[in-house]
Amino acid sequence: MTTTGAADGGSEGSAMNDHVYKKIELTGSSEKGIEDAIATAIARASESVRNMRWFEVTETRGHIENGKIAHYQVTLKVGFTLDSEGDAGSPPGANFV
Repeated sequence: MTTTGAADGGSEGSAMNDHVYKKIELTGSSEKGIEDAIATAIARASESVRNMRWFEVTETRGHIENGKIAHYQVTLKVGFTLDSEGDAGSPPGANFV
């Protein structure tokens, strides 16, 4: 069976195998901007989480100092597929490096 919807991490019209996703919440920050805060969070998480497939921005905020934006903070939900039994000798669901 395949799925084709964006809700499961795929794009419309693309066939995917059935997957089970787990979600984690991350907050990235940056002095440069919102996109950099997102990239920072995902890059850092990729050092310890395998099989990340999608993200959803759930909150955007910033810090103000002396009337100017000091930094941006973006909270994300990140979905990753669970390892299946027998993947690289890891127990099922062991997606953290």
